Amino acid sequence: MKVLFIGNSHTFVHYVPARFQQFCANNGVIAEAAMLTHPGVGLHWHACQSETYFNLLYGNFDAVVMQHNAHPFPGKASVLEGVEAICSMTPARTKKYLYMTWSEKKNPEGQAIMTEAYEEAAEKFGATVCPVGRLWWPLMAAHPCEEFYFPDGEHTSVLGASLAAVVIGRTILGLPTDNAERCYEEAQALVPMQLDPRMPDMVWENGKAGFKGSRYSIEMGVGEGGMLGFSLIPNK
Repeated sequence: MKVLFIGNSHTFVHYVPARFQQFCANNGVIAEAAMLTHPGVGLHWHACQSETYFNLLYGNFDAVVMQHNAHPFPGKASVLEGVEAICSMTPARTKKYLYMTWSEKKNPEGQAIMTEAYEEAAEKFGATVCPVGRLWWPLMAAHPCEEFYFPDGEHTSVLGASLAAVVIGRTILGLPTDNAERCYEEAQALVPMQLDPRMPDMVWENGKAGFKGSRYSIEMGVGEGGMLGFSLIPNK
């Protein structure tokens, strides 16, 4: 089973696709995960990139997982437009899934708006929702000593990324997601997963977020048009 993830940092921080792949393996399914991600962008941006339509049309993927902007959440109309753009170039044989994210830690009320937008988009464009955000807040309440967020209050901790991988995996494998505690237990099982240390991942140093791997770090900056730019810096 080949699965393409399209999104932003809420997909690549702590590498949700790799954790999804491991979850599938834990359930006896061989999955090949690929991802197209860029920080701060939505599905509209991806729809304009050559690698997006090439991978969708020629990558022979069994499923595509779409994730739109989350923080700040741009609203239902933006989600509908972004999902429509990607669905318009997705082959009929490729199943479509929407990765429902979570609202900011300081904004629990925002989850209902996000949930409604993803559910409406799924219904309108023949996709299936992976309801990560729907399980996020009940599990936070049930496990107040656990941290699902990164220190910035927007991105995931390793546990949060593992939960996302489990919910996406269960949805794609046709397993139920209504047992939140079962999803939580399976997410905890993914937390110790060792990723290749050469891949830079999000870290919190000196009160701010950055990306660091065993050999290189990534410095972020704002380029032309407000687009985030990146520089690869060898570690000393």
